[in-house]
Amino acid sequence: MAGNILNSQRLVQLAGFHPQLQKVWYLIAATTLSACNEPQEVPKLYHFAMLNDSQLDVEGPKNAVRTLELLQSNPVKLDQEINEMYNDPQKSQTIITQKLREALLKSSALTGIPKSINSLQALKMVTPKKLKPITEDIDAHSNNLFEGSARPVDVAPGKVVENGIHHWNRIYSKVTNKVINNLNTSYPDLWQFVLCNVYGPLLSFDDILDAQETSLVIIAALVPQDLNAQLWGHLKGALNVGCDRETINAARNMSILISKWCGIRWKSDVVRL
Repeated sequence: MAGNILNSQRLVQLAGFHPQLQKVWYLIAATTLSACNEPQEVPKLYHFAMLNDSQLDVEGPKNAVRTLELLQSNPVKLDQEINEMYNDPQKSQTIITQKLREALLKSSALTGIPKSINSLQALKMVTPKKLKPITEDIDAHSNNLFEGSARPVDVAPGKVVENGIHHWNRIYSKVTNKVINNLNTSYPDLWQFVLCNVYGPLLSFDDILDAQETSLVIIAALVPQDLNAQLWGHLKGALNVGCDRETINAARNMSILISKWCGIRWKSDVVRL
């Protein structure tokens, strides 16, 4: 890991990176950092977004410094401080927390589950008690293995596939069959896995992140990995689900900037629209 990447100036820079990213900047930034294997930076983004909610122009620099000072506290003091700060969280702060968790989960399909585990655990350690998911210890033999999950557990497999196909068609539009056949001829089980386990239950789920937000998260996950073919498909896919070109380019550019901070190097120029 590159170590201490986000300072107060960089936090302010990211939050004000582009007007079109005002509501999603922290999702793009956290996803990029997770893809770069820098999970220790996620808490900084989270608490800056929480402190800075709706007051960037006035308090941004102060909140950035306050965020870094807060996170330097020892674990016991930190836990006490954040629980006091968010004893009565605002609705917007609840939404920030939910969306950030969901972005890191969805990015696992692009970056790998281990990176998402590490980033979500880093986030968990600095999440106020009032904003943590309501869970209980799970017994592997219990009938309530998925209690507390946002996703329904009783959806018929056919419905999951239907949801996946619908989302796939929105992303790939005119080249839907071409991409399906590419996966299928490589290995039929690859296509089955992608549809039934990634697009169906994961990427198509839009109760927390909508299709546009999900597409921006996917772009942020792909940029650091030097995967131009897949990135190109999802840049176009973001257009297909309703993102405008300016927003897509801004998300791409933010991810490139953060990746450079993390020491990422590319074999060729990062593809763009």
